[in-house]
Amino acid sequence: MRTLCFEGYYFQRFNRVKEVLNNSIETTFDMHLTKFANFWMEKELELEIGASAYERTGVSRPYRNGHYIRQLVTARGVLDLKVPRTVGIKPRFSVFRHYKRRSQQMDDLIAESILLGHSTRQARRFFSKMLGQNSVSQQLASSLFRKCDFELHRWKTRPIRDNARILVLDAIHLKGVIPWLKTAKPVLFAYAVYPDGSEEVLDFELANGESIRSYSRLCLKLYQRGLQNVDLIVKDDHAAIEEAVRNYWPEALSQDCIFHLLQNLAKKLKGFRQKHLILRDASWLFQAQNAGEFQKWAALFRKKYARIMNLPALKYFVSKWHGATQFYALEPRFWPAAKTTNRLERLFGELRRRIRVFRRFPNTLSCQRWTFALLLKLNNIKNPILPASQSQQFI
Repeated sequence: MRTLCFEGYYFQRFNRVKEVLNNSIETTFDMHLTKFANFWMEKELELEIGASAYERTGVSRPYRNGHYIRQLVTARGVLDLKVPRTVGIKPRFSVFRHYKRRSQQMDDLIAESILLGHSTRQARRFFSKMLGQNSVSQQLASSLFRKCDFELHRWKTRPIRDNARILVLDAIHLKGVIPWLKTAKPVLFAYAVYPDGSEEVLDFELANGESIRSYSRLCLKLYQRGLQNVDLIVKDDHAAIEEAVRNYWPEALSQDCIFHLLQNLAKKLKGFRQKHLILRDASWLFQAQNAGEFQKWAALFRKKYARIMNLPALKYFVSKWHGATQFYALEPRFWPAAKTTNRLERLFGELRRRIRVFRRFPNTLSCQRWTFALLLKLNNIKNPILPASQSQQFI
């Protein structure tokens, strides 16, 4: 093959430039990519049947029978391939998978656009403008997420590591968890932090409400799958969680979320003249470096606000000090994860933002699929069953 950059091939080089300038650069690349894919299939078929096109070998073997046009949607563009027909064998080509109209990379791009916040209509319009009309259907994204059902089941039944340093329990309310109800229902989450510093979402459970029964069902599944020892459980001020965890981890310390505690204090102080001053001092208490220092600062807090300590808001706040300071029993490196349920709250914020475009799930299975897909995407969950290179190929 002649190299056009050699001296003396100016005419050929000029024709190549005109070819690119007369068409858009994308059209030119698509054309060359289509030619290459067709050439590749011809060579693969030639190796498989042992003869090139129009060659007569005198030996009885499969033979060619024309071509048919197959459209393949790829991340590089839409290719109109001339797929060789044969008589005697059913050839398989490496250019595309059997019965596949899209490449795996294209499926990943479509799912990525949905997970980033596009609705299915927006995704269809976007890819139609980029690749041409009818390249992506509106129902395609939904069908892609149906393929993760098997991986979802395996993830929810996988063995769980024991001896978690911290277990965080919280819930997010979503519409469509129970299809025939218009109100939002909770999805319960469990998040673990281990002694080596690794963290993971252990499981999630769709529930009818944040009841003792619902949280007990989630805790039972965690316990049966291997999580039988927990040092500290982080939760918001919810009696159902407290009752549920005592049946499975009775020796675990119970830490109330400091963020929720201060948030509740702010609500109870609504309209009070010294509200901001009290909230500033209250949040400063939890900056103490050990339990003894906290007690000293707590005594100063009581002294400073002795005249108004009979306020219901301050009585509530003081009554929660013991439950909000259990994190001091752990090493300081675990305190950021043990003080609040922020590990899950950040995840919940992303979940709300990503699903805002369709407001509610059409059914329970859809809620499970989307939640699992977003967990893999947002929290970088490693699938313990699949190799690392395949952990993101659930769609």
